Amino acid sequence: MMAIVWRSMQYVPAHVEKFISTAHTRGADALILDLEDSVPPAEKARARDGVAAASRKLGQAGADVLVRINSEPELAAPDIAASVGPTISALVLPKIESVEDVRRLDALVTQAEVERRMAPGSIRFLVLIETARGLLDMAAIAKASPRIVALNLGNEDLALDVGMEPGDDTLLVPRQQMTFAAAAAGVMPIGLVGGATQFADLDAYRTLARRSRRFGFLGASCIHPSQIAILNEAFSPSEDEVERARRVIEGGKTARAEGRGAFAIDGRMIDAPIERRAERLLDRYAAIKAREAALARWRS
Repeated sequence: MMAIVWRSMQYVPAHVEKFISTAHTRGADALILDLEDSVPPAEKARARDGVAAASRKLGQAGADVLVRINSEPELAAPDIAASVGPTISALVLPKIESVEDVRRLDALVTQAEVERRMAPGSIRFLVLIETARGLLDMAAIAKASPRIVALNLGNEDLALDVGMEPGDDTLLVPRQQMTFAAAAAGVMPIGLVGGATQFADLDAYRTLARRSRRFGFLGASCIHPSQIAILNEAFSPSEDEVERARRVIEGGKTARAEGRGAFAIDGRMIDAPIERRAERLLDRYAAIKAREAALARWRS
């Protein structure tokens, strides 16, 4: 199975046809069909009923299609029933506060997979942490189901729950905690190390995305098409980074052949952790290139 690459994940309101019909042309790695915050209560049933058709439109250029369900049990159950299917890669689970929350939803998805004769575990989870309670239990939540492949924070909801202003400084600590929880669980950290609801200043957004990658994030969700190319660039290794990583790997092979455990490149001492970081970067680069090649084949 090709490694998951979700550098850019654009939210698409599930009840607005004009957004659904064009979203596949924007170049996002993943498109999140939203049944939650962007859909008013009076439109939720209609949005849910249109998931199957909408997901086919969103995935026609090869993007992974996810569905963000509602958190309320009376809405989550029908959302899952409408969403589990072969055109959906994952569900986005909002406002998760405990291991029990994940397992309850996991059971509903398993039931739906059985009913649709899908392979068990076909539908994956991206978990959203949006409350203080969820943040404090995040390490356990990240390991609650093998379906979980990614974590993210809901900046605005978390800030509201805690009583703080969402900003680069106030969100930094919970964001870093999330990268640690994700690393410990072996899942992807998704998001930005600051608030990003404004999209007019794209230079500032690019700076934030590049900074987020330095903190360990592998991609981010966005609300506007203008942000997609920025995320794709920011969360991809540059050619200079790839070239240096290759030099590190080759230098390591030469050093070991000569009986040395460490070596220098450009005046910097290189040892085992730096070599492993170079290997990860090259693996990431290969996964991105494989995805881009697959998308090019899909579109041709």
